[in-house]
Amino acid sequence: MLPVKGICMEMCPKEETIMRKSKKLVHQLECDPHKMVKCFSRSAAGNLLSKPHILRPPSVLKNTISYLLNEILTITNIPFSIIYDFIDDRLNSIKQDATIQEVSNQEWMAILPPIIRFHAFAAYKCYEYDVNTFDPFLNLKHFHESIFKIVRIFLEDFDESTDELCFEMVSLLIVTNLGDYNVLQQALPFITKKSTLIKKAVLLSLSIMNGNFGHLFEIYNTLPAIHQCVISVQLPMLRRNILKSMCMGFNCKNNYFPISILTKILLHNKVQETIKECQHYHLTVNGDKVELSKSLFNNEVDELHLKKEIKFNVNVSKIVLNI
Repeated sequence: MLPVKGICMEMCPKEETIMRKSKKLVHQLECDPHKMVKCFSRSAAGNLLSKPHILRPPSVLKNTISYLLNEILTITNIPFSIIYDFIDDRLNSIKQDATIQEVSNQEWMAILPPIIRFHAFAAYKCYEYDVNTFDPFLNLKHFHESIFKIVRIFLEDFDESTDELCFEMVSLLIVTNLGDYNVLQQALPFITKKSTLIKKAVLLSLSIMNGNFGHLFEIYNTLPAIHQCVISVQLPMLRRNILKSMCMGFNCKNNYFPISILTKILLHNKVQETIKECQHYHLTVNGDKVELSKSLFNNEVDELHLKKEIKFNVNVSKIVLNI
């Protein structure tokens, strides 16, 4: 049986537009009635999702992604948590339409990358939000669903014309899961490719796995901004492990380490954050130095969550859409 093909040429099917307007379900980001976007909907009795007139063909899906990430993502006068929830829901609807129509691997390779980059950016942007405002685990779940799918596509249908995209996605998967042996195993078929980005990602992940944190600062600053986003949310755990490791290695009474150098190693924005981190783990700070002592290090306290500032050289929408 052939998959159904969508014939809806609007971002939102007419019947949904009429229904949501009548029930006052129009989102505040849909103030323009001509720019409403189809909601994600779960299949239920009487709710058939495979009707051609409510399915958008791949060209419309791609245009909708561009609209969401070009025009909605860049809005600044509305809290980002509201923008995130809206875009996340509409991207889920796009993936749903594509799945129902069984779009080709080539179409998926156009649809999934901006969605993956969006979730990577959101992980960083919403890092300090309360869990009731932003669910980092659900965001990571959506990220993994999309990136594992595209990696499987690269394994099935590898084409040299998509080399750069493949290298970006595989390396992004690796650095999102630093030190994860299972992810490295899944990336094995791509490690032999001549990609500097994949080599850096693998080296960093192996270094973290083996407790060698020296490559973190060196490699982090050479990676694209999207890769830095997903590493930044792992920094609380990494910083804790780095400090603990240094307290073991440098352990000696009255052995003080310069705060300025430690700030670079821990990827903090400023020395005041490094001092706060050290004091959080009960290490003694003396002026511009800290005493690294395994007897002082408190392993019982929770990780300290301090956001790493990332400089975006261009508009975020251009990074997410890769334009």
